[in-house]
Amino acid sequence: MYRLLYRHHYMNQGGTFLSGEMIVHGVQAVVLGLSVGLILLIIRKHAPGSRLRMWVFFAGIAGATYLIMKMFGVPGESTFSKIALAATIMLSSNILLRILNLLLWDYLLKKKGDVHIPRLVIDIINFILLTIVAVAVLNGVFGVRLTGFLVTSTVLSAVIGLSLQDILGNLFAGLALQMERPFKLGEWVSMEEDEGVVVQMNWRTLTVRTRSGDHVTIPNATISKNIVTNYSRPNRNHMCRVQVGMAYNHQPGMIKRVITSTLEAMDGILETPTPKVFLEEFDEYSVNYDVRFWISEYHRRPEIENAVRTRIWYILRRRGLTIPFPIRDVTVREVSAEHDDMIRDTIKQEVINGLRNVELFRPLSFDQIEELASSASKLLFSKGEILVQQGDSGDSLFIIMSGKVDVSVSDDSGRKTHLADLQSGNYFGEMSLLTGEPRSASVIALAETEVIVVEKMGMAVLLENEESIIEPLSAILQKRLEDLSGRIIDQTSKEDEAVRIDRKDHLLGRIRDFFGIR
Repeated sequence: MYRLLYRHHYMNQGGTFLSGEMIVHGVQAVVLGLSVGLILLIIRKHAPGSRLRMWVFFAGIAGATYLIMKMFGVPGESTFSKIALAATIMLSSNILLRILNLLLWDYLLKKKGDVHIPRLVIDIINFILLTIVAVAVLNGVFGVRLTGFLVTSTVLSAVIGLSLQDILGNLFAGLALQMERPFKLGEWVSMEEDEGVVVQMNWRTLTVRTRSGDHVTIPNATISKNIVTNYSRPNRNHMCRVQVGMAYNHQPGMIKRVITSTLEAMDGILETPTPKVFLEEFDEYSVNYDVRFWISEYHRRPEIENAVRTRIWYILRRRGLTIPFPIRDVTVREVSAEHDDMIRDTIKQEVINGLRNVELFRPLSFDQIEELASSASKLLFSKGEILVQQGDSGDSLFIIMSGKVDVSVSDDSGRKTHLADLQSGNYFGEMSLLTGEPRSASVIALAETEVIVVEKMGMAVLLENEESIIEPLSAILQKRLEDLSGRIIDQTSKEDEAVRIDRKDHLLGRIRDFFGIR
């Protein structure tokens, strides 16, 4: 009887214990459900487009399934309980990793630190961590012994690793390049003999487009083993160097000033840092100068360097400065004085013909034209050079023999207005030649342009000897000004005629004052 009573009491106690366990698991399930609901609301508010909500929902279902099975007394060693527990652990680990991704990669590094980690790197890290969790679940929950599996995996990994050595090398090199980001799309780089703009970056190769328009594909492993020059960092300013050899009889100071002033007015060259010219070495046949200037458009480097060399050649030729060249075989050829005279006469005749075609000089006789030609000069300008600058002082006239120039004016805000394109036979600068008026417009060569330049000095000698030509010159200049300004003179109006006479007298007085003739 005592034993029966004890057994009955024990069963009652056991029944009470089982009811309490069910209550505990039921409370845990309710708490889990509330927590999942709260997390879903938070995600919906702060990350509405995130897939994290789906994973939280699945994790909640798996956890609730496991707690319900525990509540109804399903043993923890059963297969269903282990599957539910394993699913809960894996899904919860995935959720934790995704939250860490949002906090660490997207917020702290990307938004706060401006560090961009490639998505491939993040996915590989997540895969490795989830694999570690999966191995732990297999060992801890299912009791799977992994020793044999690891040995087999090691052998298999060695075989795969040897067969995919190059691919894996490029892969990991690509990951390192993606993390360090020594260059990005659109930047100019060079490595060994390859130079171009980066057009594609992936996990295995880098593709650059060369200046010839070809695509060169370089393995990432090769890039990681070589020196790569990035011409777009730390900024897009790049120093270019051009070598120029000059004759020994030219003073270095003068050469430096001429070349530096040439570079300061060129398109594509930065004003700061300023261009510099260094005497580099004394060669066998020349003094070599190192011309350094800065550009911000690296893709235009060949174009700008070509323009610099071309512009230097033209300016040196106009200044009478010699660029020597190496001589190996010397051929002695005697040139007669008659030949030299013939060349000079030919050039002079070209100048005379150019002057005779200018309307301004029609009042001059042939002898006066010839005298003026003896003091004139022929100059050659390259494309893009400025012949005259608006606002500069001047006392010369330009006659275009060949080529083409652009005439434009600028207002106070710097906005340019195109006036005309002048070609062979046209001339400009007559007001500066006869009155010393500052240049009213800028003239830039649109192609290689040869001009005849008539200076005040030659004109002054002519006017001192022939004062009678001042009035005809003034009348033609007045008419040209009226034509250029578009004014229509009413010859029948006495008032307009008086105004015209006053204007003519004023212009005549300015010419006399400029040349000091009374």
